[in-house]
Amino acid sequence: MTGSPGREPRHSGDVVGHSPATRTIGLAVITLSLAVTTACTQSGTDKASVRKESAKEGKADQNVPPALVLTPAANATSVAAGEGVTVATVSAVLATVTLTDAENKQVPGAFDAGKRTWRSSTPLAYDSHYTLTATGTARNGKHLTQTSPFTTVKPAKLVKPTLKANNNMLLEERQSYGVGQPVIVDFGEPVSNRAAAEKALQVTTQPHVDGAWRWINDHEVHWRPPEYWKPGTKVSVTTNVYGKDLGDGLYGDKDTAGSFTIGQSKIAVADDATHHIAVYIDGNMVRDVPTAMGRHEQIGSIDLRTRSGPHVVLGNERVTRMSSASFGLGGAESYDSMVEWTTHISYEGEYVHAAPWSVAQQGNSDASHGCLNVNTENAVWFVENFGPGDVVDVRNTGLPLPVTDGLGDWTLSWPEWVKGSAPTR
Repeated sequence: MTGSPGREPRHSGDVVGHSPATRTIGLAVITLSLAVTTACTQSGTDKASVRKESAKEGKADQNVPPALVLTPAANATSVAAGEGVTVATVSAVLATVTLTDAENKQVPGAFDAGKRTWRSSTPLAYDSHYTLTATGTARNGKHLTQTSPFTTVKPAKLVKPTLKANNNMLLEERQSYGVGQPVIVDFGEPVSNRAAAEKALQVTTQPHVDGAWRWINDHEVHWRPPEYWKPGTKVSVTTNVYGKDLGDGLYGDKDTAGSFTIGQSKIAVADDATHHIAVYIDGNMVRDVPTAMGRHEQIGSIDLRTRSGPHVVLGNERVTRMSSASFGLGGAESYDSMVEWTTHISYEGEYVHAAPWSVAQQGNSDASHGCLNVNTENAVWFVENFGPGDVVDVRNTGLPLPVTDGLGDWTLSWPEWVKGSAPTR
């Protein structure tokens, strides 16, 4: 019957010249054929509708997220070693999760309370292959298994940050520092991704103190509060850089941590206008020290003036060898001497030190090549009472202290300081 609609028109042409009765029968056949054709066409439409509905259902199935989501994804490369490995479920409950390295050693991890997620609990190794496998049960009871092999990044270079008190002292060498001590992290290599580096560094204070990082050069960054620390503040710093991309193929190696406590407030104000040093401990003036600072002279390119600005004490020595050759001064002004009772305040070679040869000038004029000359008694007192982190604030010499000469951090106002932080990304 399915073939008759195609044949019937030719038969209708053959009935010409037949009797009316015959033609009537022919029309009836044609009518029946059309009815059958119409019925077949309707059936085809129904099938098309079914196909469309099936397609919709197929698309709907495609839009349903997978029951298990493994991160990193299968066959991922250059995965950051510091990022966690996770398994999450959309419509399932986890049964088992294993994360193994190339030697089939298992990396630890933990489920959440409902076994909907799993997260690794230790960092991954660099340049290594791992396999993540998860199993679970879907809502319909179906057993699920999914595997994700991946490899971690191979760094061009690794760095382990160093915590310093200054260029001559590691932070760990002392438990207490003065109110001017910044937190110093030295990466030892140029850091191009400074925002990532700052994000990995954490300073914790008790009581809480706001502060900010500033890059002193391409590898060293300092953190300080808006004002000098308050005595008794406890400061902790951690460098959570392992696995972090610091830019240009540089990645963090082992993390470091350190802590210290802020001691008494010890601030000495050395005024070149009066040639005296007023010493304050916890805000109270305890000593008035006559001094002779750097002469207001220039020999060639060398300016002999002491630099103005808050100097942070770097250390003390019973005897220090001082040589004019260290900063290029020769001729009649040259010297090479062993100087006693020295308190170091700048990398360029400024000290508070015993100078029995200039006692006559101390308290009334300038006499040195940049140091703060004091008598032996006062020099001994400085060594015994002022240490790393304490402040010697030099004023009115007319020559500013650069931020990089020693710890010149406090020469900058707070708005100037925060401009040295990495832009937020």
